[in-house]
Order: sequence, then C-alpha cells, then structure tokens
Amino acid sequence: MRKSQAVLVGLVNAPDQPILSDLIWGDTFAVPWTEYSTSRGSPGTLRSAMNQLLLIPIVAFAKALTLVLRLSGRGSGTALPGYLVGQYFPFALGALVQQIPTVVAITGTNGKTTTQTMLDAMVSQGEGIKILRNRAGANLSQGILSELLKQSNALGRLDFSHAILEVEEATLPRIAALLQPQVIAVTNLYRDQLDAYGEIDRTEKLIRDGIAQCPTAQVVVNGDDPRTARLTQGLPNPTYFVSLAEEYARFLPYEGKLHRREPGTPGLEATKIRINEDLTTDFAIHGTAADQTIDIPQARTASPGFFHVYNALTALTMATLMGLAPELAIQGLQTFQPAFGRGEILSRQVGDKTVHYRLLLVKNPASFSLSLELLRHIPALKLILAINDNTADGKDVSWLWDSELERLNQAHLDWVLCSGIRAKDMRVRLKYALDNPPDAIPTVEAIHESIDQSFAHALDGDTVFVMPTYTAMLEFRKLMGKTLDIV
Repeated sequence: MRKSQAVLVGLVNAPDQPILSDLIWGDTFAVPWTEYSTSRGSPGTLRSAMNQLLLIPIVAFAKALTLVLRLSGRGSGTALPGYLVGQYFPFALGALVQQIPTVVAITGTNGKTTTQTMLDAMVSQGEGIKILRNRAGANLSQGILSELLKQSNALGRLDFSHAILEVEEATLPRIAALLQPQVIAVTNLYRDQLDAYGEIDRTEKLIRDGIAQCPTAQVVVNGDDPRTARLTQGLPNPTYFVSLAEEYARFLPYEGKLHRREPGTPGLEATKIRINEDLTTDFAIHGTAADQTIDIPQARTASPGFFHVYNALTALTMATLMGLAPELAIQGLQTFQPAFGRGEILSRQVGDKTVHYRLLLVKNPASFSLSLELLRHIPALKLILAINDNTADGKDVSWLWDSELERLNQAHLDWVLCSGIRAKDMRVRLKYALDNPPDAIPTVEAIHESIDQSFAHALDGDTVFVMPTYTAMLEFRKLMGKTLDIV
C-alpha cells in the first residue's frame, strides 16, 4: 500500500485520528469525532459529508475497474471492486447503504434468492418505489458493496427508496451493524457446505449474533424450523413466524422436532396447498402481521413446491412490515417469475425441434431431497444431475449420500444422465439409491455434452429436468445463451 493511501485509510477509519476536514480547516470545526453521525436517508453531518467526498474517487475507481473487467472478459465486477474497496476503505459500505431509507436483509440456508425476487415483485407494486438488490446472488460483503458502488452515481449518491439484500449466513454478523436493516428474514437452517460453514450449530450462532446487533429490527423466521424459531429467544426483536399447516410441514426434513407456533403469535400460515400439473403452487394464507389480520383464500406462486410457499409467506410478511398493503403484495406475487436456476425454464431449438429444460438448483441434502419429492409425479421423467465441486458448490460432496435419492424409486423415471465434475460420484450414489439401476447410467462430465445428449434423446416439446449445483447451473445457463453478472 502506498504511504498516501495508508494515511487516507487511517484518517477515515481510526477514531483517535482527526477527520480530513480538521487537517484542512484546523480548529474551525471543533466537534468531537464521536458526534459526527448520520441517520438513514438524511443528508448527514460533517463526518458523513467528508465520507461522501471521499466516496467520489472510490466510486470512480470501482466503475473503472468494472469496465476493465468487462472489456477484458475477466468478469463483470460483482465481487472484485467491493473486495478491494472493502479492504482499504471499509467505511464505504456504511456510507453508501445509509443513503437508502429502507433496508431489509434475507439470510438462511435455502430460499434467499427466491424470497428476495418475490419481495421485489411485491414491493414494486407500491407508488414511488425504487429498489436496489444484489440480484446476481453475490451475497458476501464484497458482492453487496460492489452492487452499491455500481448503482451509485459519479458523486457517490444512491437514488433508491428500498434495498432488498440477500446476505450469506456467515456474512450477516460481519455487516449487520453497518446495514442496520429494519427487517431481517431467516428462511431456514440446514446442514450446508460443511467445509465452508462447519456444523449447523455454528451457522445458527452466526445468524443470532447478526440479529443481536440490530435490536430494533423486526425479524421474520420459519416458524416450523426448530432452529430458526428459537433465534430471537432472549432478544428484544419483534418476531413473526411463517409456517405451513402441520399436515404439510411434518414431512419436511428439519433438523430437530417440528416447531409449532403458539396460538396468537404474530405471523402467517399457509393451508390448502396444491401443486398443479404445471408446477405452479396454490395455497391459502391466514394470520397477522404489522397489527393487520390477513386472510387470503387463494394465492399462487410460479415456483413449485412446499418450500417455495415458505418463501412467499416470508416475502408477504416482510412486505407488510415495510408498509405495503397485503392485497397489493399478493398482486405483485402474481407477476413473480422464478429466479435464475430456481424453477427457471430454458429452451433449445434446432430446426423444428424444441426441448425445454427446467432448472432446480440443489445445494445440500434438504434442497436435493425436496426437489426429488417434487418430481415424483412427473410422467416420463427425464433428468440430468449435474454436480460440481468448485468453491461456490462446496468441495466436500459427501452430502450426496445424505440426500434422499431413493425417492426416485417412486418416480416415473424415463432416463437419467449424470454430468459435471463429480458426475462419477453421482453415478455411484445413484447405483446404491435405485432399486433397479440400469446396467450403464449415462455419465458425461462436460455440461455441453449433457445438453447435446439430452437434446438427442428427448422428443420435440419434451421438458428435461436439470438438478445442478451452483456452478454447474451457471455453466448450463451460459451454454443455453443466458448470462448473469456473477464474477
């Protein structure tokens, strides 16, 4: 680090150092450092004004770096700019996010991106709403900061009324004090990427620590998950529980005994759940949120399965707490389309033949098992299992053995193809799971070959279901002509 840069970093971040204005104007503004504070969405005081000035060259650097990354084909700037700025100018995250009046955060093992996308569709129904969100799924601190830098103007100003942020579980306690979200949602807690997080007890503690840093935040949790249901015990945060009727919730693979919320506890419950042939899901909603009684006889989400009903309930509760009328929120839900890789449908056409591919992201035993359950009733099921072990997927793929692949024995399986870096591991797991495995399960590590082979085997108009890990999903989408800013 250059000496001048080190001096600037120290000036910005060290409480026992004078702010830059002191060096310029001497004792003209003899106000203690601790009194330079700002409130969310306000112009701020002298300290925030100086931070705003410092943001100008920082934003210019971040935008220039993003441009270089794009032009060189090295990435799209959703992580590196935020990483470098966060390392040398850690004040930037707080200085940027405090400009947005309403900030909410969504964390948990599964369902973060879908819940964020649903909430965006709901809140967009309001008047004068302008939403910032990390839509590319970059949910570490550097990804969130990169998005803020990208969306700011040349003066480091952000023109948004709301920020809906997806936050990775271990990241929440690191940035919660800076974000100070008005609402925090926790979707669920499952064992996930043991090589990255360790056991689930640690993840639970990390999320609780993050919530504890935001004592005024309202918290929305999965009320059926015994781990999320206890997150705010002993904390002052108002808590809302979302749940399914017990007849549905008791079949879900939670870590511990199913939790049932006390009668009268604020929150929402889904009943009369029906998964339709086109894999949309209908359900009724009853409960209370923000001192309102909510009674919706029928809602529909384009994402399939019970677990996406939880996401819809979480998004609806958050939208209500943010001041949106529940009726408007439900209208927004009808405009929702599945997020990338989460029930998304892609199509490939060659000549007169068209084959559709429906992507169902799998990351851990819970998501894999629940998606397999969803496919049990699909006639003539055509399936690609694409497993990678890159860093974003988790290097340890032993979770495949905890996933309930045996559910495929109840499915109407036409054919299955294994692909990805760990295609052979997936093939071995299938041989043990299937009651009558074929003599040779087709296995091709290259994703593009799996697309070619599946297209050749499928008939015109067929839908092939693809269950990929994260990086396999990104590669699949890219090969199908879909790009996403995620590097």
